[in-house]
Amino acid sequence: MTPAPMAASLDALPVCSAFFPQAALARRVPWPDAYAHAPLNPDVQTLRSAIQTPLTCTRMAFVLFYLPEVQAEALLRLALESAEIVLVADFKLAERNLELPATLAARSLMAIAGTHKLESRRDKGIRAPQTNFIQRGGIEGLVHQCNALVHERRPIFAGAAALLHLQRA
Repeated sequence: MTPAPMAASLDALPVCSAFFPQAALARRVPWPDAYAHAPLNPDVQTLRSAIQTPLTCTRMAFVLFYLPEVQAEALLRLALESAEIVLVADFKLAERNLELPATLAARSLMAIAGTHKLESRRDKGIRAPQTNFIQRGGIEGLVHQCNALVHERRPIFAGAAALLHLQRA
């Protein structure tokens, strides 16, 4: 895919459902103390303006799972270009049986985030972005698609999500 369509896809990002507790979850992410005051979930315009003079760090919390695949990948790539360090907290696949209950609860939260458009998608046979996000490997799959360097992984929320410390490859 060429960069132009990906960049154009970021012009109108959908917003997360008001029923999803994004801000509450973001406050509970154990951000490293050194980056606790870095911008949290900066908008596309802020990221684009930081490409020339990159930010030291940017934090993204639960902003990728509800986006369509092309937009999620484009947003993560833009964040990697705009900051020296990107800390991303988002949902992941369960890696052990102990993580299954938390992962199932997280999928319920993810479904809440997509309820406003889910019915029309079912009628057309289209899967919600949240389903595709998990089927593609969650945050780990998206990071792999973007070829980012993972310096540190930390499971959070009983294994339903992960906090990744990323840099551009």
